Amino acid sequence: MNVGSWDDCGSGFLSPSRIKKPLVLYDTTLRDGAQTDGVTFSLEDKLAISKALADFGFGYIEAGWPSSNPRDRQFFSEAKNLGLNAKIAAFGMTSRNPAKDSNIAELIKTDADVLTIVGKSWDLHVKDVIKVPLDENLRMISNTIEFLKSHGFAVFFDAEHFFDGYKSNPGYALQTLHAGSAADALVLCDTNGGTIPWVIDSVTRRVSEIISQPLGLHAHNDSGMALMNSLTAVKNGFAHVQGTVNGLGERCGNLDWCEFLPVAKIKLGAGMKVNLKKLSSLSRYVERMTGFGVAKNKPFVGENAFSHKGGIHIDAVIKNPLAYEHIPPGLVGKRRNFSMSEQVGRAGIVMSARQHGYDLDKNHPAVSAALAKVKERQRLTDAELFLLLTKKIDKKPDPFELLDYETHVSRSGSAKTEIKLRTGSETLHEIAEGVGPVHSFDLALRKALGKRFCVEKVKLTNFRVRILNQEKATAASVEVFIEFKANGESWSTTGVSDDLIRASEEALINGYKYYLVKNGG
Repeated sequence: MNVGSWDDCGSGFLSPSRIKKPLVLYDTTLRDGAQTDGVTFSLEDKLAISKALADFGFGYIEAGWPSSNPRDRQFFSEAKNLGLNAKIAAFGMTSRNPAKDSNIAELIKTDADVLTIVGKSWDLHVKDVIKVPLDENLRMISNTIEFLKSHGFAVFFDAEHFFDGYKSNPGYALQTLHAGSAADALVLCDTNGGTIPWVIDSVTRRVSEIISQPLGLHAHNDSGMALMNSLTAVKNGFAHVQGTVNGLGERCGNLDWCEFLPVAKIKLGAGMKVNLKKLSSLSRYVERMTGFGVAKNKPFVGENAFSHKGGIHIDAVIKNPLAYEHIPPGLVGKRRNFSMSEQVGRAGIVMSARQHGYDLDKNHPAVSAALAKVKERQRLTDAELFLLLTKKIDKKPDPFELLDYETHVSRSGSAKTEIKLRTGSETLHEIAEGVGPVHSFDLALRKALGKRFCVEKVKLTNFRVRILNQEKATAASVEVFIEFKANGESWSTTGVSDDLIRASEEALINGYKYYLVKNGG
């Protein structure tokens, strides 16, 4: 049967808007992204993330502001020995007297591949923030860039607040670009992130008509427009694009590479050297390094990006993925997932089992068992399906069995759990104290398992409780949902009971069992 292809589906619509110029991708995760509230990079973090960014294929990595702190200065000293397949950029600002400015001197000391200089393009900032005459600001821009060029550096000019400046005083905003004409690229910044796409369209078309230097865009996302604004600029001939992984950045963040790159490359055919199949792993890596979580419903890289729950959706995707997927998930390093909810049918279970390596008929007893479990519990996580399949089909014994436990909770809230497990012919016994009964149970369980298995890499990343029948008040049943991570993989388990501790016990037990069965103990 001919099911078509994603290319067949989209080429007729997309070909008129295909991007012809190869794009220059300038990553600012380590500089602008470091300005995210709650995110702090150590020197080791910066060096490690730089390697990941370079391996992914970014042409430029803006690593920091050397005059702002010793850590960034040390980074530039050590980055020279990394052998990165990317150019390193150092960030600074314009100066009244660059030859005598210590901040400019720090830039020169970095020996970076390129120096990026930010200067004011909004007359409001010139008059009210740096408080210099308008013509003096123009001299600061030109003198700083020419001074750095005279030292042999490539220089990019970030025209800060350009679009707000253009709305306020278009003639002066354009003068700032002319003042920076010696730069190797002129980057228009939507610094406040408040410009809407048709304004970006009008202004970037105008600028591209009168400026011959390479042009770029630095978009913030305060209005949720960073992606559209960047694509609009690229449509109008801008080839230099700045962004961050996972949309990190000041306030609402910068252009998110995880959204821009797939759209630009897959849908608009933009030339770029990045390996999109590594996009999801890069997103997860930066998430782990920063602690800044990625939304489950985030396009392309979110956990739910290619997850199907509705029975009609699942049936259609099995027959032809084009039915409910705009691109193949593998293009961005993801895989298709069928949610084992009350809406799933046998076909969905068969497809999910196939992803675990089990090629089953719809009438296989394991499929019937999984379907019955889903109908009983309302949902079955992927990890729980895997455990069911290994038990029903491979007849694998559980790596351990919970024999008994006893938890004591004090009025202060602290708790102590004594637990007994059996693994093979051995009985494991442990006691642990925690901040509550679930915490103490988890600690005791980990201590006991740690005597026989390697579980220290397993981290709990989420714990949620859902009331199933609120009308029963304190006698209501609850569903506990727990997420785990280890070795770059994440999985989840659930527990259902009219007792919160019993529900948590079930979810925790299955979470550790999944890890041990999947990794051979």
